[in-house]
Amino acid sequence: MPEERSAVRAAIETIGATPVMFEDLGPLDVSADQAYLAGVRSSEIYVGMLGTRYGVRMSDGYSATHAEYREAELHGLRLCLFVQGEASGEMDGAQRDLIQGARNLYTTSSWSDPTDLQQRVIRRLTDLAAEELAPWVRVGRALFRAREITSDGRTISITADVRSDAVHAELVRLRDSRASGVAFASPTEALSVQLDRLSTRTISTIAHEERLTLVAQERRSSNIRAALNGISADEVARRALSDGLFGTSSLGEQARWLARPTDPLAPLRGSGLDDSVLRPIARLLFTEQLITDESASRIDSFALGPAHQGSRRLQATWTPPQIYMNEPDPARLSIDGAVTGL
Repeated sequence: MPEERSAVRAAIETIGATPVMFEDLGPLDVSADQAYLAGVRSSEIYVGMLGTRYGVRMSDGYSATHAEYREAELHGLRLCLFVQGEASGEMDGAQRDLIQGARNLYTTSSWSDPTDLQQRVIRRLTDLAAEELAPWVRVGRALFRAREITSDGRTISITADVRSDAVHAELVRLRDSRASGVAFASPTEALSVQLDRLSTRTISTIAHEERLTLVAQERRSSNIRAALNGISADEVARRALSDGLFGTSSLGEQARWLARPTDPLAPLRGSGLDDSVLRPIARLLFTEQLITDESASRIDSFALGPAHQGSRRLQATWTPPQIYMNEPDPARLSIDGAVTGL
């Protein structure tokens, strides 16, 4: 599909992103399958164009495109799938099976010609960029997307376009009550705050532009971190998180008096949220839990895969807090397993 590939390349470059394409890799001292799968892992979005031919099967039994698609799913990439040629009667049986399997999980789009495909890709990538650039925050019971967050460690300023009367009413309640100890979480921090100021500009009958000023309150650490029988405190926390999220029993009886299974995603189970909302909120709640518990100083990666037979693959990596300032960062910790109910 040389014309289609050129059209998609142009679409990606038009929105300011970088296309990762096999023909651009050049000569490498690794096998072809290693090269193209590494390209998938280095990316954030997978654009798949599925025509009538399945393609030559590789050593693992899958075509190159099918293997890339599976790798994109495995690593939680956002997917943009386009299909053409089903009505021609010339589609390979394996290709038809691939497309039907994809449609069990995702919505696909057709295209009429390369120009049409280019415009469709631009629209989809623009929508995805808008989702990713608007970070979710939590202020008390209110969850909403922020347009901008500014923080100096003491004062946090947030600008947001809120389209929920319930969220607006909750922010007004927090302002008027002058409540202290209000939980705040963003993609990078979690702390207790007081909502100091809130100003609202009504944009329409369903939208409010909110400007919030939050004042951070003194941190009071109550987390007990202890090792047990050669198991470090960081490892105890990691096992508690794994047991809570994946339903495993890695803590063991001896460690249960130190920690209990922790499930930061419990509020999302059974919620039925759309993936575009579920993924960023899941990361937000995960970040809040680990930073509040002082189990992490930062979240290095978080990937929640698509739903498949009632479960999703969750992969996360974080850096534990640094105990002594003159020492290097502690070794990163990670979890990898299947989460059900999301």
